[in-house]
Amino acid sequence: MTKGQSLIIEFVLFFLISFSLFAVISYIFYNQNEFFKVRIGDKLTDIVDNLAVTHIIKSTGCKSCDYVKVQEDLPLKIGGYYYKIILKQDEGLNTTLISQKFYSRRHQLFHLNKTFSLIDSQSESENKIIEIQINNINKQVVID
Repeated sequence: MTKGQSLIIEFVLFFLISFSLFAVISYIFYNQNEFFKVRIGDKLTDIVDNLAVTHIIKSTGCKSCDYVKVQEDLPLKIGGYYYKIILKQDEGLNTTLISQKFYSRRHQLFHLNKTFSLIDSQSESENKIIEIQINNINKQVVID
């Protein structure tokens, strides 16, 4: 092999090694970013669920209130993902992050089934506003 050929092979090998090193480092940073987005989304869905449950419990504790309407402004995305909030009689409150990987968090609403008739409803991230209506006379909880 001549001196010129070995120099070209050396440059090609260095290029392949540096390109693979760059690809591995990029992949590590991409996965770390996705991991943190999921963790942040997990914590924020927990906060959104606790916010909704807090409003429900606080409103049901008001004995002199016949009708309570609570509005909360929520961001379009939680942790970089779109979301869906569903309130059902048998499932309780379920907040779902919509991404490539499906992630969902469910909270049971204990002791509200005895006094309330939960109307099946859902709120998607296009709404940007969660509205909780509680009618203490008819014992209904609705999330729009």
